[in-house]
Amino acid sequence: MSVPPGGPNDMEPRPIDPPVRFLDPSTVRRRPGRRAVSGTWYVADRLLVQGELPAQVRARLRGPGERSARREVLELAEPADDAAITRVEREARRQGCRLGLEVRYRPEAGEVPAADPLTAVDDAYGFVLRLLTDRPDIQPDAWEVLDADLDDDATTWHLSLDHVMSTLPFTSHPFTSHPFTSHPFTSHPFTSHPFTSHPFTSHPMRGLSEYAVPGSGGRSPVRWLGGRPSRHVRDDGDPRLMPDGTRRPVIAVVDTGVGTHEWFGTYSVVLGESDGRDVVIRDAALPDGRPLGTYPVPEHPEDDAEIGGTSTAPLTGPLDPVAGHGTFIAGLVHQVCPDARILPVRAVGGSGLGIESEVIESLRRLERYHQLALAGEGDGEPVDVVVLALGYYHEQPEDLRWDHPLSEVLAKLRDSGVAVVVAAGNDGVTRPEYPAAFAPEVDRRTSPPQITVAKDTTPQRPPILAVGALNPDGTTALFSNDGPWVTCLRPGAAVVSTVPVTLDGPITPSIRMKEKYSDDHRSTIDPEGFQGGFATWSGTSFAAPVLAAEIARCLLSIRSRAVSAATDSLPRTSAATPTEALGQRVKDVWAAISEATGGLTL
Repeated sequence: MSVPPGGPNDMEPRPIDPPVRFLDPSTVRRRPGRRAVSGTWYVADRLLVQGELPAQVRARLRGPGERSARREVLELAEPADDAAITRVEREARRQGCRLGLEVRYRPEAGEVPAADPLTAVDDAYGFVLRLLTDRPDIQPDAWEVLDADLDDDATTWHLSLDHVMSTLPFTSHPFTSHPFTSHPFTSHPFTSHPFTSHPFTSHPMRGLSEYAVPGSGGRSPVRWLGGRPSRHVRDDGDPRLMPDGTRRPVIAVVDTGVGTHEWFGTYSVVLGESDGRDVVIRDAALPDGRPLGTYPVPEHPEDDAEIGGTSTAPLTGPLDPVAGHGTFIAGLVHQVCPDARILPVRAVGGSGLGIESEVIESLRRLERYHQLALAGEGDGEPVDVVVLALGYYHEQPEDLRWDHPLSEVLAKLRDSGVAVVVAAGNDGVTRPEYPAAFAPEVDRRTSPPQITVAKDTTPQRPPILAVGALNPDGTTALFSNDGPWVTCLRPGAAVVSTVPVTLDGPITPSIRMKEKYSDDHRSTIDPEGFQGGFATWSGTSFAAPVLAAEIARCLLSIRSRAVSAATDSLPRTSAATPTEALGQRVKDVWAAISEATGGLTL
């Protein structure tokens, strides 16, 4: 990462962990005619907004009342007539809060003109509705505000919860180190909620927890003797091209980043001190200096998930649940397709918990970066595959709309020739997890697999691909979510990959003593010492990058054949119109997806 999340000229920190709540179905007030809800985690003081702002809201917007990391909150002026306020605002007042609109999704950053704050509001990109309060004793509840809006026929906007997304694989025993019980949120319900729907406490198959134990698939140091994957290098040293002139595929990993490792060079939070060894694109940013990932750079480097990995329990340990997660994914990509370029997009920290609105913003920045590269503007490279190992459970999935902010940005990426690969989830359930469940429904029992419900998949829009996990013997991992929305399965349990060599947690070997015949020491294995740079781990988070890399490998082969046939180092770009070039990108991505999945087509 080359600049802080706010950009080079905005160093103001913002809270890494916002207040969150659990929507407990047993305590939700069930109104007549309303459908039942399922449990989910959400940010307590935010709602996602899509659609046209109500006139009584737009007319009262005023200049920024808050500013944090270049995000302006436009507050509402007091109305002349209380009868004109929306039910959303009435409920916010009841809670002791005032309303603000947080503007995030503008294509370019810039100051909000104080005289005309409406120029910062873009209905097409959406906003975040904020419940603002200056009193620490008030705990906002976005669900109650959302519920009040459902009774308001005067508003045409669409509000939804800002869900908490999880990227948690199986790290160690969930009862002792799971972030829901150990994360130091001051107002966080994770420490008190009984987890009535969490598989570790309620699922009858106790074997799920075995994957969290080192030696049975949990994160554990191992020794790698296979050497670095072989990579084709050009004589002129251009890292973007293969020796024959074919453009290398770029795989964006939306996760915790990529740490220091022999395969990937050095990583540092200090500006200008990182190196990607031509494999990792570490300096990607928008023209205004904003990085692609929105997750904050921690104040202390040791709290970074890809350096020290001790943000959740810095004084006592153990390592963060997903410390090294992004590096592990990058290593799997590099093993399967060593000629691919890896673009890290930091959207989550070591706790493994991401915020939906933050992930959406990171994806929108990535999409903007991709579009600029397609247009030949700046030094960026077009993106070919996106890997997402994050997911959440929707409280009312039948209410999910296809103009939902998360599905919308994923659709924009796919429309521009990007394959989107998503982890299916690690709870061993059939309940759809999103965004994986945005994938088309597939009958995997046929050969080739058949799409039975296309959803928003078309010849011009490649499918989202949801990936479940396999055990080493080829059986389906017990923890892997499943359903017709799961596209395919790939190795994801007890796989071996890279971790940052800087990770060294406080848990030590059980025995350590002076060596008798040398000046060294002998000991048992250090369970949190990853100086060797490799580990074994389990989760659908690691099955998804395997498929992503297979798609990239197929895409590379398709491009190489085109270069050979056309004897042109940049085939189908210089002579083609932008529309033709985009159409060819989509066609090539579809072909690569079909080849990698064994023939999946519409």
